[in-house]
Amino acid sequence: MPKFTGIEGVIVEEHLESFYSYANNLDISEYDVWMRVFFQSRDGEARKWFRELSPRSIVDIEALDDAFLKHWGDKKGLLYYHTEFGNLKRENGELLTDFNKRFNHMYNKIQDEVKPTTTSAKLTYASAFHSDFFLLLRERRGATLADMQDATLEIESNIMAVEKLKGNVDRRR
Repeated sequence: MPKFTGIEGVIVEEHLESFYSYANNLDISEYDVWMRVFFQSRDGEARKWFRELSPRSIVDIEALDDAFLKHWGDKKGLLYYHTEFGNLKRENGELLTDFNKRFNHMYNKIQDEVKPTTTSAKLTYASAFHSDFFLLLRERRGATLADMQDATLEIESNIMAVEKLKGNVDRRR
């Protein structure tokens, strides 16, 4: 059974989709059984929220979905993700693969009407790194954002190899 806590990376719409698939596989047709199973798919704060709903405040499954989406769903405005995207920086010690996932996740959350062009996304990506790394990355001229991210992995790997070699040379002296 899919679980929703309200604090993990699972968004409400994804959870509802997973839960509906799960409930359909169980062939649940009775409203009260469906509600009980729905309750069991909650943990932590999400379960607490569900328990604190007023008795008889939810009249049907659609009302529960609406309340769930309203409380736990995405409340960000049109420009929120666009602004957050523009401010993305790789954190100290953050794995490059984790940063790439975070970057792509934020880019994909931007609504189409304000989504940056691919060229703009590549510039935003490159500027998320310190200046030396930015210059190395810009020299690669990746055709797509995915190409640029692949190049980033290669550049970082090369930098780490050079640092390792420098360490070995310094130890020999």
